[in-house]
Amino acid sequence: MKRVLLGCLLALLLSPAGHAEEAALHAVPSAVANPAERATGHNATVPAPQGNATLQMEQAATTGPQGDQSVHQLDSVEVEAEKVQSGSATIKGRELRSLPSHSGSITEALKGMSNVQFSNEETSGLTAGEIRPPRVSIAGAKPYENNFLIDGMSVTNTLNPGGLAANDSAAYNDMTVSGADQTIFYDSSLVDSVTVHTSNVPARYGSFVGGVVSAELVDPRKDKWHGAVSGKHTRSKWFELRGVDQSSVTADNQPRFTINTMHAAADGPLTDNAALLVSYSQKHSTIPLKIKENDGSYKDKNQYRINENYISKLTVTPDEDLKLSVDFTYAPYAEKRWRSAWPDSDWYIENEAYRFAGKAELATDWGDWTAKTAYSQNGWSRDSSSNYRSQSTGAGIPVADRVARGGVGDALTETRSIDAGLDFDLTEFETDFLLWRISTGLAVNNTTTDMWNQEAELSVYSLPANGRWIKTETSYAERSQSATLNTLGYYAQTEIQWDRFTLTPGFRVDYDDFSYNTDIAHRLKAELDTMGDGTVRLVAGYNRYYGSQLRAYAFDRYRPSSTRQERLNADMTTTTVTFSQGTDRSYQSAGIKTPYSDEITGGVLGTVLGLDYGVEVVQREHKDQIISKTRGNNLYELTNDGKSEYEGITVNLGRSFETEHLGSHTLKLGATQSKTKTFNGAYNSEVAVNTITNGFKYNYDKVYYNGEVINRADLPAEDYNAPLVLTLSWLGSFYEDRFRVNSVSRWKDSSSGLSTDSRKAAATPYGTTATNPATSSSQWVSPDGSSYYNAYKMGVISGGFVTDASFEFDALKEEQYTVTLLLDVLNVFSESTETSVTEGALSRGRSVYAGIRCEF
Repeated sequence: MKRVLLGCLLALLLSPAGHAEEAALHAVPSAVANPAERATGHNATVPAPQGNATLQMEQAATTGPQGDQSVHQLDSVEVEAEKVQSGSATIKGRELRSLPSHSGSITEALKGMSNVQFSNEETSGLTAGEIRPPRVSIAGAKPYENNFLIDGMSVTNTLNPGGLAANDSAAYNDMTVSGADQTIFYDSSLVDSVTVHTSNVPARYGSFVGGVVSAELVDPRKDKWHGAVSGKHTRSKWFELRGVDQSSVTADNQPRFTINTMHAAADGPLTDNAALLVSYSQKHSTIPLKIKENDGSYKDKNQYRINENYISKLTVTPDEDLKLSVDFTYAPYAEKRWRSAWPDSDWYIENEAYRFAGKAELATDWGDWTAKTAYSQNGWSRDSSSNYRSQSTGAGIPVADRVARGGVGDALTETRSIDAGLDFDLTEFETDFLLWRISTGLAVNNTTTDMWNQEAELSVYSLPANGRWIKTETSYAERSQSATLNTLGYYAQTEIQWDRFTLTPGFRVDYDDFSYNTDIAHRLKAELDTMGDGTVRLVAGYNRYYGSQLRAYAFDRYRPSSTRQERLNADMTTTTVTFSQGTDRSYQSAGIKTPYSDEITGGVLGTVLGLDYGVEVVQREHKDQIISKTRGNNLYELTNDGKSEYEGITVNLGRSFETEHLGSHTLKLGATQSKTKTFNGAYNSEVAVNTITNGFKYNYDKVYYNGEVINRADLPAEDYNAPLVLTLSWLGSFYEDRFRVNSVSRWKDSSSGLSTDSRKAAATPYGTTATNPATSSSQWVSPDGSSYYNAYKMGVISGGFVTDASFEFDALKEEQYTVTLLLDVLNVFSESTETSVTEGALSRGRSVYAGIRCEF
């Protein structure tokens, strides 16, 4: 595939560009182009998934009986001349805000894009009460190897992106709290557009191995004041849940829940040149579980998840060439959890996220300047109900009298970041037969993280059958640590157009003072408009993308214990007292390289008779990916031993049209066939590579797969790996826009899943490490007999066709207000798909969400 793609690129580079005297006919005379447009190297409107006619079917104002425009709706009815872009897709406006969604998050809004993979676990029938954003993979990379942007500024978690599901347990030694892939969760109702860059990514974007997810917040309107209030509700009784246990005591099995969503917003002009938006949204999930008391009885107790957004945004336009905006966001997210076996062990996983940002856009004769700055504060932390745990145990204590209660203490993380960026898009100009568009920019970041862990203590009173008490007190010292990271990035990109041929070379340089690496990434895209009218455009690219450094090992992640043990006689007098010190761990990341991805692409796209189409082939090689290992002596280090490969072909079709009697419609069809090979590890894997089991040394780099020896890097991905994904999106409007439908259907093929292959020694090629031949083991001896490899076998995770749909009906539509009834139905046909290789692990069935919205 690599040779084919290189051939496509070479053919474009060597292709004739036609008659030079025709160059001026194909130039787009835009002296002051939109900076966002120039970032893509085109003068078209901001890239969309498909669309020379992306139809937004909302009215700027609903005309009343007398023709006065009183009730302002969210968008206007307009057809935008948009150019189909290679490697990028956008969802915006009503299509975004009316999307059927369980979490209401930015990442869930990407489910209509076939080249974005979602975790199989996200739709599990066991955890439907969760409201966290789903994790996504782009081009075969890890979910945390994407870059998430809000108004051009990164909100990517580079400290502890292990996933919130990892917080279902907590330990005294572990000083970390696992966070999400983003440092702040925005509700999609507050977002104007989401653009995903999956290939041929412009040079202005960096710090990713997978892709870029860029969201833009809504602007306040300037014509007059508007308001909107909405609410939505669902509950477990409205879901078809599969495999749940009604007496569940753990959060990974949620038979009951209620989820409430509300949103309120007001926006309008303050003066002729200034406008203000204020908004609040909340999504709250209550999850009742059973909890066992010390007396053996069970009672109901509620866990909860809550995500809130408080947003205000001010825009000022002193003149037509200058736009200023300032926005403030407070977005707390919290989860109440506990360990089911520990009464009174409640803790809250919290992220108190703040963001204050400003932006200035200035158009001059020389070009367009965009300056951005932001201050943010966040941190995934644990607020525990107790830092003391007591336990009584032993054969000498009746079961009914045994007591265990308490928690593990607080863990506070606070990250403060200052970001600033300056972009300049030079006004396009001509030299002889060439048209030039040049963009350049600079970005800096300063991030300081403080971590604090509360002291904790564990007291265990044990009474053996001999009647002699043993009192063991283990303490964990308070710890504080702090680290600062500075990054600097610069890019330059030139779009050179010669008649129908366009060449876009660029580069990006990034530096950080955590790894002290200076990374230079090339970008190159070539495009040939064969017909000169956008009907058939050939595109090829050769690019490198550097990721960001994960700062996990900039901090100690483990604290040792101090233990005092006292042995007592039957009369409770002390016989002996002993002291011991637990082992500590050392964490290192010296010499770590920056992960990167090399990409080759080729494709054809264009518009024929109003139908937008695109076919793109992408080949990626991810190298130097981060994986943590320990080589013994309690030394843990980050390594660059991870690598992956991705090959995919994506086909997109799109069309927008209006009918005389059946309303307005936008249809989009996508299909992606892909193959991913990857290592099954991560930045927090802590693989013990020097392990010796019964005389056999562990070889991590080799594995048995379906009985054959292969390199670990050649293993198929165990998640985010559906080999074929089909998507169909439909946005429809009926009855003069009073009834609207937004439907997203996603079919994924059955995928492979990894499971350990445990066999008896006689059933393996060279035996196992088990001393008893009758004992099954997944540690198989290597062919030379000197070491052992992990053994895996392929499991099948069945796919299926899932349709999600939202329905909106304007029940009341008056001059001063509109009342809309809302109904979301996810998995309309209650398709049953599997979420893992575990037997009985099924997705949730049909689910219903009902709500109402009032606009005035």
